[in-house]
Amino acid sequence: EWDDILKYYSGTELKSHFEKIKNGEIKASIKPQQVYNVAQAFDGTTKELLEKYDERGVSRDLIEELGLKNSLENNLKELSGGELQRLAVAVATSKDADFYFFDEPSSYNDVFQRTGVARVIQGLAKIGKSVMVVEHDLTLLDFLSDYIDVLYGEPAAYGIVSNILSTKVGINVFLDGYLPTENVRFRDKKFTFDSSATTTENFQVGDEVISYPLLEKKFPAFSVKIDPGRVRKGEVLGIMGANALGKTTMMKMIAGVEKPDTGEIDKKVKMAYKPQYLTNDIDVEVIDLLDKANEGPIQGSMEEDQILDPLKIKKLYNKSVNNLSGGELQKVAVASCLLQKVDLYALDEPSAFLDVEDRIAVAKFLQKFVRSFGKSAIVIDHDLQLMDLISDSMIIFEGESGKAGKATSPMPKPEAMNRFLRSLDMSFRRDEKSLRPRVNKIESRLDKDQKASGNFYYKH
Repeated sequence: EWDDILKYYSGTELKSHFEKIKNGEIKASIKPQQVYNVAQAFDGTTKELLEKYDERGVSRDLIEELGLKNSLENNLKELSGGELQRLAVAVATSKDADFYFFDEPSSYNDVFQRTGVARVIQGLAKIGKSVMVVEHDLTLLDFLSDYIDVLYGEPAAYGIVSNILSTKVGINVFLDGYLPTENVRFRDKKFTFDSSATTTENFQVGDEVISYPLLEKKFPAFSVKIDPGRVRKGEVLGIMGANALGKTTMMKMIAGVEKPDTGEIDKKVKMAYKPQYLTNDIDVEVIDLLDKANEGPIQGSMEEDQILDPLKIKKLYNKSVNNLSGGELQKVAVASCLLQKVDLYALDEPSAFLDVEDRIAVAKFLQKFVRSFGKSAIVIDHDLQLMDLISDSMIIFEGESGKAGKATSPMPKPEAMNRFLRSLDMSFRRDEKSLRPRVNKIESRLDKDQKASGNFYYKH
């Protein structure tokens, strides 16, 4: 009841806010989590939808800032997930409201597009609007937030919202799993970061597992060129770049799914591949899928302890694959890949649909798995913090999206991250308490100093 709510928040700034809601004095604009519902609800083009809802006269600027120019004449049902996401952000932003709510605005977008979305959202706050964002990408949260609320509890059972915290304190509290101001521990263990987790200085990789020459692949309207490289035993090779530059094509060529027009890849290496797009249209229990990947019963096996326990998959054994959520399906797909007895694992966007805890858990587990068992992995992802945490070396894709992509040879991670962050006009530092990578606020003293010295990536 409103009386109870107003009484509870008596003496706080929120009381007047809730009074305004009660009296219908606050207009809200919401960007929903499920952006595909937008395409189902509106039968028309991108341009028509923007014109219908643009109450602030900002659609032209938003089209430019969010990279929607090439989508204007397309029907919503023809748009990709990333285009739909950015369109939904544009529609919500263009409405004249007092309060704006964005539910997971980074999904389906690459790092460049996520940065564009973040700057659009920040623009609302700069003109005095109130904005709330739900997000699982810690880099994006760090980049755009002024304050943070931590939500904890039991998924699908109950949730509790913490008191408001500064961005730095809020993220560190979440990683610690402990709220000191409320004396509440909501996770048994904390996520830790250390200098060895984000640099290869103290880690020696082994012999070469696979090498590849200059590779080229041409399609009717797109081409990709990949400089020579290799993957070594015990190494995680990260691949980063904008969408539609050929990252997945490269991974498919190395996996033997796609044949290059120029260059040939050694097929002697046994390899497992987790694709970018997952389908759950099979009526089979998770346990049967895992047994098949393991080439034998998984229950009671060593692999169950080594792979499935850390990924918290055992509770999904008796669920049908076609009833899994996006995050559950992703974890099962990652586990199915790692259960295969091969030398090299290729994972395309393993963080998609995972929450923050699962992203960090998967990243830490994958790196430990590769190093402990002398395996190798190639990982494509758009979560900067995950890629910084997991990678030993990196490949950067550059070029013109949808037309021509160019991949570097593998580089040491500090060099690759510095190059990539420079292209984003973003700088990283280490948090002095948690040692996790943090994004410097644009135009802050640290941001300016690091960029002036050419150190977009923190020094070790």
